[in-house]
Amino acid sequence: MTSIESLSDTYVAAPSAETWAGPVPVPDHDSSFHWEGLNEQRLLVLACEACAYLIHPPVAGCPRCSGTDLRPRQLQGTGTIYSFTVVNREFAPGIRPPYIVAVIQMDEQADLRMLTNVVGVRIGDVHIGQRVRVVFQQIAEDTTLALFTP
Repeated sequence: MTSIESLSDTYVAAPSAETWAGPVPVPDHDSSFHWEGLNEQRLLVLACEACAYLIHPPVAGCPRCSGTDLRPRQLQGTGTIYSFTVVNREFAPGIRPPYIVAVIQMDEQADLRMLTNVVGVRIGDVHIGQRVRVVFQQIAEDTTLALFTP
């Protein structure tokens, strides 16, 4: 069993195409723009053309004004850790713990939040309110993830 003291000293590194053994996302019609953007190292979300509301994850209509004219918009890729947890069990085959799952509040809009992993940091150094920025990590030939680092 791992002690809390040794866990807090654990450095969480980003996965690579060579080390990734977990599942690979499968884009669908509604999310393909997001995954294509990640492969180009661009963080894209939907924006409502009627009211400018930013939407993630992708949906068919704007939850604010019910508009249906939604277009991809690039984010600057910075935000704040809204919430996080340290995962110490293997929930998905191939994704070895420990790792940090976090909800990032994006700078562009207070209620625009992304579920992701925090990497490049010691577990004990992560905290709510911490400033983070996106890092793009290729995990397969045609698949890139948006991870965040302090």
